[in-house]
Amino acid sequence: MAMTRSFIDLLIPTRGLIINVASISALVPYVFGSVYASSKAAICSYSRTLRQELRPFGVRVQVVMAGAVQSNISANTAKTRVLPSNSLYARVRHLYEARQGYSQSRASGSLPTDVFARKAVDKALANEASPFWRGWFGRPDWLYFGGMTRLLWWGSLLGEWVTDLGAWRVFRLGEMETVVKVEAAAAKKSEKLQ
Repeated sequence: MAMTRSFIDLLIPTRGLIINVASISALVPYVFGSVYASSKAAICSYSRTLRQELRPFGVRVQVVMAGAVQSNISANTAKTRVLPSNSLYARVRHLYEARQGYSQSRASGSLPTDVFARKAVDKALANEASPFWRGWFGRPDWLYFGGMTRLLWWGSLLGEWVTDLGAWRVFRLGEMETVVKVEAAAAKKSEKLQ
């Protein structure tokens, strides 16, 4: 936002392009990543509004909805993302830890960084087209690149229940539900014995 404010006087006369990188996690449940996902949803909302505000000046705003892309995100956050011992999820620490590296796994279809960057740059440099045709020809307002983006985009169109069910299964949250039920039954039994 600060960069946009700083460069707007240069962007308007050149009819420039602002590119904001968000994430498909803005559309789907990114289990154990709600803060990250909400920050990406905020980027989408900001970009959508900014697109309308700058449209009269001829400045375009493009959003890259990144899916799984090979990066150092897991290595860089492994030390800072430690599950506290008093966390609700401590009982399923293995699920939390498995999710931390999911975007880098083969299961996510993680896209190599150079391929992701090339696709994003190619689309950003594409010819301008009328708003109706942008999605098919020219420079689109929304770019979906990276592992799982097509699947998750289609899932989000079908309804929230589809992406909720997918997250439930992929991140094995049924295991947590079972643990919670077993603990509740044990607590109830313990109460009866007292």
